[in-house]
Amino acid sequence: MSARVRADRPDAPSRPARGRGADRAERAARDLRRLLLVTFAVPVVGSAIDFAALSGAPVRGWSDAVLPWLRLACSAATGWWLARLTSPRSARPAARPALRTWAVLLCAVVAVGARVADLVRVGETQSAVGSLATTVLLAWLCGELAVRHGAGPRGLGIDPPGARTLAGRLTAVMVFGAVFVVAYTTVAWMAHLQLTLPEVAPALPVLDRAQGAALGWSGPVDMVANVLFTGVAEEMVLVGAVLVLGRAAGRPLWALCALGLLLRVAAHLYLGAPGVALVLLGSCALLLYLRHGRLTPLVVGHVVYDLAAYWAPSTAALNTWAFAVLLVGGTAFAAWLAWCAPAAGAGSGHGR
Repeated sequence: MSARVRADRPDAPSRPARGRGADRAERAARDLRRLLLVTFAVPVVGSAIDFAALSGAPVRGWSDAVLPWLRLACSAATGWWLARLTSPRSARPAARPALRTWAVLLCAVVAVGARVADLVRVGETQSAVGSLATTVLLAWLCGELAVRHGAGPRGLGIDPPGARTLAGRLTAVMVFGAVFVVAYTTVAWMAHLQLTLPEVAPALPVLDRAQGAALGWSGPVDMVANVLFTGVAEEMVLVGAVLVLGRAAGRPLWALCALGLLLRVAAHLYLGAPGVALVLLGSCALLLYLRHGRLTPLVVGHVVYDLAAYWAPSTAALNTWAFAVLLVGGTAFAAWLAWCAPAAGAGSGHGR
């Protein structure tokens, strides 16, 4: 087709249109890189230092010297970025941008102030407050980025269409139960790897309180705050935001899934060789999200399992809880098949 004929066609794409599409894709890719940086700089660096220590490298004291400053930088960067996204110049007109921006700034001041206080004097309160405020900023940032790139909170998987119907509620129970049980299975696989591959790399015991000590939790309140951050970071970011922003950037699905799995394992190198078991939890979370589009049950299931594993009085009690969750989730799945799936199939016939 000649250039003249193409120019006369009204449906022929113009060069500026393609340029705008490329700009949007590049902006999504840039936002994804920045989001992963502010979310996983601390977990990956801390995990790498701990893995080096397990391997015998002379890195004693590096975590205490590096991580508090890195936490401060990431909390400040997250707050600054979110404040820009919610500023009156860039926010949606009907969203009362001034109020939203002030709320973001207040949360950012709390997060940064707590991080600074933790630098001056290490303590459970300031560490927990800093983690909680940063978690709020991070979850809010994911929602704003989803809106910026055309998905919105519902497209991200937060209260999607149909979530409040019977089928939607049963699906949420199924996803929650699946994540809980898969997390339990992942930890069991870690313990198996720890026993069968002792020569591959040093390993941290994963079925006792040694994990909390390795992560530097200073008490139960700090533990809860960090578990909440972990649920948001590993599920809302590595599953929801990576897929939403990566698709907006035009990246292939396999590359996005591989990126999420790689970062999930990298953030758990402090466990040693058994950290590779996180591939199981990450893969199942991605499959559940791609199949059902539900993000909130993923986050809640992850958080609830971590809390249950920490507070379980014994391994037998945790086994009982996992079996109970499996039973409830399986019952919800059976009910979904019996009541919802046939109705959905009947409603899609050509006779209507």
